[in-house]
Amino acid sequence: MKIYNTFTNNTRYNQTKTNVIPRYNTPDATHLPKDTVSFKASKIINLPESILSKCKTTIKKILPSGANNNVRPKDLMDLPEKQIIEICQNALKKQIPLGRGQEATVYKIEEFPREYCIRENRRIATNYNNLKLNYKLDKFDKANFVIAKLGEGLTLLKYISGIPLKIMRNSDTVSGIKVKESMQELIANNFPEESFIKVLDQIESNRANGIVFDRKGENLLVDPMIQEITAIDFSPKFNDIEYNPIAYIYHALDVDGTPFAPKVLGKLMNAYAERLKTCDLKDLNLDVLDKNFYYRGFMDDAFNKFKDRELLEKCRSMLFDDLLEAKKTMSESEFNDRVDYFKFEIENLLIDPLEMPREEVY
Repeated sequence: MKIYNTFTNNTRYNQTKTNVIPRYNTPDATHLPKDTVSFKASKIINLPESILSKCKTTIKKILPSGANNNVRPKDLMDLPEKQIIEICQNALKKQIPLGRGQEATVYKIEEFPREYCIRENRRIATNYNNLKLNYKLDKFDKANFVIAKLGEGLTLLKYISGIPLKIMRNSDTVSGIKVKESMQELIANNFPEESFIKVLDQIESNRANGIVFDRKGENLLVDPMIQEITAIDFSPKFNDIEYNPIAYIYHALDVDGTPFAPKVLGKLMNAYAERLKTCDLKDLNLDVLDKNFYYRGFMDDAFNKFKDRELLEKCRSMLFDDLLEAKKTMSESEFNDRVDYFKFEIENLLIDPLEMPREEVY
């Protein structure tokens, strides 16, 4: 990856830019049956048994020895309930941790490491020997990627890839901190607008449904390979008296005070603005939205270390005082043009600021 420096007379900061990293594309396997060899898909297309028998015989002849190891495995939830329970019990006995929060630990399921995991609430006495699959889920379960309840304090979850970028200097290793700092740079320079729109929509749509994101840094996962940012902890108990999704994400990414802070903020503001084009006012949580970018010195204030506070206030006002108010009065086409101009301004102010041309003196 080529790296080059650009230096400007802009006194706020100099930036290091990297070439854009292409998005990682995984093969599309959605059209494949989950068990290629079992021919369960034949039940859907109703092939005659004579043809099925010939197909099975032919495939056995052409498959090389040991080919079954390369067949796409069944999904965990396609297995019989007894087998699902056994796999979950095995994961709980091995207790290979994927993450640990204040009240719960998440364990790896070795057979399906990139698909599912198990969460155990450490504050509740759990019983590994009496697991049952309970698919009665409430809105909080669904927001938290719960697939099924396994018993008191135990839940089967969808696996969400990524790591939190909140730097814990008391526990993170030196190499771990370097990895997080490198990922912060990747987010600033390479993550597309769609990545920020997706996580904003996740937080906003859940908030509109009365489900609040617990904004701690360890609750936001970043996957650099697929360029996704995902919120993973929504709580009915969290008090969000200063609800602002831009500030939440910015704070959790832990970029405040770094050279990447203006660019990440700019990308978040432009993603929020782009989302305004398609969202109804009723879906924007305006009744609880706090339009401030706080830097009062409190622990949860997202912008305590933002260097240019005059610039911060100017951009905040452009978004919440001007653009958001314009949505209430402008026609759709007029407003879309206004959003595009806003994004152009933010691009020049935060994301890729240009040196102002000097006047020629004659």
